[in-house]
Amino acid sequence: MSQLLIQQYLNGIDRLRKFSGSVTEGVISEAFKDLLKAWSRQNNLHFISQYEFLSPQKNRICPDGTILHDLRVPLGYWEAKDTADGLGAFRYRPMRASC
Repeated sequence: MSQLLIQQYLNGIDRLRKFSGSVTEGVISEAFKDLLKAWSRQNNLHFISQYEFLSPQKNRICPDGTILHDLRVPLGYWEAKDTADGLGAFRYRPMRASC
């Protein structure tokens, strides 16, 4: 990932923190989404918000963001979290059905 994209992301976080006074998931997720969109464009990929798909168990899954190749093959998923979400516990849990 380019240093320019990372710096733009960090500047966006600082700007959001300045105006909102907080760094909760809802506040920082928009800046991170912009970072993922820009990175995807640079790499000829597509970022889709709330891209719904079925899990192998046939549950509906709807992560906050998905990066796709041109053939609609997922490269990665993003689920917004903040420090209050207990990331250690989340890392070992399978993604739950939601939308």
